[in-house]
Amino acid sequence: MSKLIITNVSTYKAIAIDAHKAMHELFNSGRRPKDDGSPGWVMTFDPDQRSFKQAMVTIVFTGMWLEALLHLLIVREHGKDKFKEFDFKSYADKIRLLGCSDQKILDAAIKFQKSRKELVHEKAHFDTGVIKTAQDEADNAHQLLLAIDSLFMS
Repeated sequence: MSKLIITNVSTYKAIAIDAHKAMHELFNSGRRPKDDGSPGWVMTFDPDQRSFKQAMVTIVFTGMWLEALLHLLIVREHGKDKFKEFDFKSYADKIRLLGCSDQKILDAAIKFQKSRKELVHEKAHFDTGVIKTAQDEADNAHQLLLAIDSLFMS
């Protein structure tokens, strides 16, 4: 019999998915078609930045989920010593270790790791010169979550 493992991995995933859904609901509730009928939208200002906050929750909890899932899978497949060797390596390296060779998933993992780091560990004085929106990065995080979940959990 294998040892019982207590983990929050499914809770992290549920939080990320719920936040992503809430982010889109909040974003969509704050826009309406232009009055003159021309293409585009009029966005309502949200002083509480609720959609942004849900985007950040999506990104953070996707990262927590991914870290927890990769830890569980690497230890199960390769043992604790191999995980310790890979603990501080990139998501892409860990995913590759688990047998993924899909370059789209590996590229998405690299992009997510970079974006998550920039958003979560904001360094205002070291601007990269690239404008990112948390909502777009949350969409990318969500797509990575779905791809990884499909790859390893199906």
